[in-house]
Amino acid sequence: MQCDRDSWPKLELILSDMCGGVLTGLSGVISSPGYPQEYSNNADCSWAIHVSNTSVVTLVFLDFQLENNEGCNFDFVALFDGPTVTHRHLGKYCGTDKPPNIITTSNQLLVVFKSDFNIGGRGFKAYYYSDLTQRGECQQVLSHVSGNFSSPNFPNIYPNNINCHWSITLAAGYRIKLFFPLMDLEDRNSLSDECDYDSVAVYDGNSQTDALMGRWCGREHPSSLVSKGNKLLVVLSTDRNEAHRGFTASYQGGKYSLYRRMINF
Repeated sequence: MQCDRDSWPKLELILSDMCGGVLTGLSGVISSPGYPQEYSNNADCSWAIHVSNTSVVTLVFLDFQLENNEGCNFDFVALFDGPTVTHRHLGKYCGTDKPPNIITTSNQLLVVFKSDFNIGGRGFKAYYYSDLTQRGECQQVLSHVSGNFSSPNFPNIYPNNINCHWSITLAAGYRIKLFFPLMDLEDRNSLSDECDYDSVAVYDGNSQTDALMGRWCGREHPSSLVSKGNKLLVVLSTDRNEAHRGFTASYQGGKYSLYRRMINF
């Protein structure tokens, strides 16, 4: 099997302070352009958040500093219970008081940020999450030939008491190479030297009854893993106590050649 470093997948950098976009992950972070530096004048940004059809969205503001005025007509953040401004208005905010936590009635939320031609501020930073994440039911099925994924809320602290599954399933005849560019979990149990608290486990198939390829915690950096078939299962389990940033993962599918007995990644 060829393991050419140049063929490894490259982790994409996601810029959370870009002026708007469509967000479809179970959780994520958004911020005003340039945050925590002063935002630009005449900004007009919209973030459309769309999570699983069976869940709702919670938005939490971590920091908030906009121009203040009665009625919030100059610089403001407006929230809508759906994908467009025609949906129910959830609130319009300005000044320095952090808005309350917002919970939608559907699986979509629109966040709009606008600024006028003068007087600015530091802006805002907020994170959103699906209630599936909070209920410990975060699960994703990945079927593209290559991709990236990360723990809920990354690069912020992951939730306690979750059991998240990422099931990578490619077409028959493919094998999967998996990398962990970053891992930051609770450390091993000092008595047992096992990952008894928070851990990432990888199984060579689509079930936890399949062969365990490894279990990691702390800041361990496992080498790349290659499946024996076209499926891999990644499981993140956390307990009720200490929490960290989590992990990032990247995978690449390769066609297995029976004739050459090798995988072309």
